[in-house]
Amino acid sequence: MVSILGDMLSYLKYTLNKNIEWWFEWTSTIILIVGVTLTAYNVYPLNVWLSILGNFGWFIVGWMWKKYSLMIIQIIVTIIYIMGVLKHYGAY
Repeated sequence: MVSILGDMLSYLKYTLNKNIEWWFEWTSTIILIVGVTLTAYNVYPLNVWLSILGNFGWFIVGWMWKKYSLMIIQIIVTIIYIMGVLKHYGAY
């Protein structure tokens, strides 16, 4: 009985983690697609804010997957976006 409950608990943890990863992955992807679309229509700075949000989501996905190359590219792109927003608002 204890073994069956342990197996069920392990399966539940595995399924929950996969579902969270799936939601982060696809929500971030949709947000990035909307951000890129807004860039094509020159809707500034909303396009940048959505892209920052989508990149942050993909950073979380990279962290979940332990893919450091994915995390690094998201950090670099987010820094570039933030620099553009700061320049737009005259912060530097």
